Amino acid sequence: MSNHFPVGLGSMESCDQEMRPKHILFLLLGLLGWSGATFARTPNTGLGPFEVRTHYPLTHQFLAVHPESPETLPRGTARLSYGYATANSFYNTQAPSKQITTTEFKRGLTIADFLDENGNTVRGFSLYLDVETQRHTLDWRYGLTNSLELSLRMPFLTFDGGFMDPYIEKVHDMIGVSNSSIGGGWRAYSPRNTYAFYVVKDGAFLYASEETFTHVAGEPSAGLKWSFIKGGELLPAISLKLEYKVGNTDRTGIKQFIRSGGNDWGHYLLFSKGFGSWLAYFGDGTTRIDKNNGLASYLRHRFIALEHRWSEDFSLVYQQMSQTSVFPKTSATLRVQEANVVGVQQQRNFALTIPTSVIAMGAKMRWGTQLHWDVGFIQDYSNFQNETDFVLFTELGWQW
Repeated sequence: MSNHFPVGLGSMESCDQEMRPKHILFLLLGLLGWSGATFARTPNTGLGPFEVRTHYPLTHQFLAVHPESPETLPRGTARLSYGYATANSFYNTQAPSKQITTTEFKRGLTIADFLDENGNTVRGFSLYLDVETQRHTLDWRYGLTNSLELSLRMPFLTFDGGFMDPYIEKVHDMIGVSNSSIGGGWRAYSPRNTYAFYVVKDGAFLYASEETFTHVAGEPSAGLKWSFIKGGELLPAISLKLEYKVGNTDRTGIKQFIRSGGNDWGHYLLFSKGFGSWLAYFGDGTTRIDKNNGLASYLRHRFIALEHRWSEDFSLVYQQMSQTSVFPKTSATLRVQEANVVGVQQQRNFALTIPTSVIAMGAKMRWGTQLHWDVGFIQDYSNFQNETDFVLFTELGWQW
């Protein structure tokens, strides 16, 4: 479910190479789909993919374009959807020195807790985030023509301590991941189901808050999707999605966590190809961030998805999403080993500035042409601790 790319072909190619192996599966499926085109029995668009965005706590203030189907609504058709996602995120970049534990948290964190072992300022980013986010999204879309679709979205967000910490730790125990070592993100050192949002950049707080909030409005966005190739036995379906977020300059207090105040925009180029009862999806896009508030100036997104249609109204979907980090590359203090890539921040068990990847799995259902329901979960598997640990999501839509 997801790095700042410097402007320059060399840098873009380097980051592309980091993300490219994740798409070998799609390339193989694409070749299979094309080679089997003579016996393809399904259209090039199905019920998928999952329309889920990144839920990393720092990205909620920005637009983040997300995967969609290349298919557009027929002319004059509307759909209203309600989407809900809850995400558990925990990051403690100071854990190996035990500078930030339950003891420090209870007495109140200060900038001194984010210094290195010798009391020196750490260049780059340091984090102590213990957050569960809930994102409620109202989504209305309308078919302007048979190949052009308009959409409007409005999010409402909750940040608090949540309930998932002990359950995640039990799963870690069950699969042999230690909650007091790198794989578990050093969860054992911190209190359960508490909220803390501390981000330090170059020795100064970028964010520092333990104030929870519920159902606060974010910033609205509008989208336009153009399906310019429906595809056939050889060609895939291809669409271009454009989205624009309208900034709200009121970022007082807690609103700074869910509003950037800038007018972000993004695009996604979407492909899908059907063969038999299977469909393969692929997308590549970018979000340009107007006011980055000390973070990355843009996010790049890619996804691949594989859908198996058990019937016309029920599908299982496996989806993989990659995105560049919300943390820009900096001249950071290297705290574990020399980084292999210049500018990558290796801080303790964290590599904050490299691309991250998540998997999403779940089901998509439809009753007639009116009612649509998606449900699933997202899991971080990159082990760099710069993406959400675990996300549960669902979306219910009515079409008329």
